[in-house]
Amino acid sequence: MDAAWDVSVFSRLNIEWEWVCAQSGNAQRVRGWLVDAAVLKAAEAPEDLGALLDVLEERSRREGHPFSDVWLGLLLQRAGQGEELAARVVVQAMLPAAVRMAARSVRTGEEFSEIYQVVAAALWQAVRSYPAQRAAWQVARHLRLEMWHHTSRDLKREFASSGALLDERVAAGLMADCDPVAEAHAGLLEAAAAEAGLVGGVDGARGELVELLVWALDQKVLSHDAAAAIADHYREDGPDDRTAARAAGMSPAAVRQRRSRAVRQLRDAAPRWAVAA
Repeated sequence: MDAAWDVSVFSRLNIEWEWVCAQSGNAQRVRGWLVDAAVLKAAEAPEDLGALLDVLEERSRREGHPFSDVWLGLLLQRAGQGEELAARVVVQAMLPAAVRMAARSVRTGEEFSEIYQVVAAALWQAVRSYPAQRAAWQVARHLRLEMWHHTSRDLKREFASSGALLDERVAAGLMADCDPVAEAHAGLLEAAAAEAGLVGGVDGARGELVELLVWALDQKVLSHDAAAAIADHYREDGPDDRTAARAAGMSPAAVRQRRSRAVRQLRDAAPRWAVAA
C-alpha cells in the first residue's frame, strides 16, 4: 500500500465514519427516516449505522438505481434541509467512487494528498449542492457527474499544464463507475452498438460507455469517427495509439488529440444524457 494512502483524506473519512457510527442516536435517526419513508421495513433495518448502509448498498447492487434513487434522494433532501448526518451518510456511500476518481486523476509529479483533497472536497460540494427540486432519478450518476465537474475544474485550475489528460482519464473513470445495464436492455444496446459500428461488447461498465456513445451519435454530439475512437480506446483489447494511428493514417499525437477533443464534447453533453436516461 502506498504510504500516501495511510494519511489520505479518504482514510480520515473512513476513520471518522466509524466515529459517526458509534455516536448514540445516529443510527436511530437515519433508520427512522428510512422506515418512515417506507424505504425499508423496520425488520429489514439494522440498528447499527454501518450495517444499515451495508444493507442499502447491497440491495442497491441487486435492484439497481430504482432502489438507490429512493434512499439517496431521501437523504439528499434531508441534507438540503440542513441535516448534516444525512449528508455524511451520502458522502460515505459515494466514497468508493471518489477514491477511484482520485486514483485515476493522479499523474507523474503530482502529490497524492493534493489530488485526494480536491476530489474529497468535490464530493462534499456535490452532496451539499445537490438540487432538492431535482427528480430522484439516476441520483448516484448525477452525483458522480457533479463530483467530476468540480474535480475537473479545480484540478485544471491547480494543474493547468496537464488538463487535457484529466478530461480523458476522468471521463473514462466516470463511465466505469456508472450503474450496471439491465440484462434486457443490454440486448437492445448490443444491437444498437452493432448498427452504429461500435465494437467490443456491452457488458458491465462498458455497456454504460457504449450507451452514452450511441446516444451521442443519435443526438449528433459526436461524429462516428470520434465515437469509434473513444469506444476502441477504452475496450479491453483496444488498439494502442500507435496502432490506431497507423490504421487511420495519422500520427499518435493527432489520435490522442482527436480522442481528447471527443471526450471533452462527451463530457459537456453527459448531463443531458443523464437527464434523458
